[in-house]
Amino acid sequence: MHNAGPIGSLGARVARRMVRRLPVIQSTESDDAVAASRPPWHWVLIGGGFAITIWLPLAAVANWAAARLPLGPLPIIVSFALACIAAGILVGRFGGRSKAREAGLGGLAGAAVTWGVAALGGALSAWPIAIASLIILGACGFFLAWLGGRLGVRLRSRLDHSEA
Repeated sequence: MHNAGPIGSLGARVARRMVRRLPVIQSTESDDAVAASRPPWHWVLIGGGFAITIWLPLAAVANWAAARLPLGPLPIIVSFALACIAAGILVGRFGGRSKAREAGLGGLAGAAVTWGVAALGGALSAWPIAIASLIILGACGFFLAWLGGRLGVRLRSRLDHSEA
């Protein structure tokens, strides 16, 4: 019992010296403010990532449906269209200063990456098919993500006005 005092006080001194204040934890900036401060071209890349990551699970379901239903490639096309629209809505809604143009360019980026993966996998061996599929995927990706971006920007402005 006699030795407990100095050990306890040593522990208290060490604990006081080890206290650190982290500026990240004490940051007063919200996530919306960080998103608003991003330059719009960041949202092009984020939109492309959204399009791909939303499309992959939808494509798995579409492949399953295409194998069981006599619809040809229609389920895959519809899944890509839904993914581009959803990616555009997300970029338009949460994109800070980005507009529908950045959402459309994100859809185009997602289409380009999708086309590149298909080309690397050997699905586009004939060059006329490869060029035509790139044009169709790019145009659909841009247009549908642009439409989604317009909807997302409307949602953002509607929610901003309701909060004010």
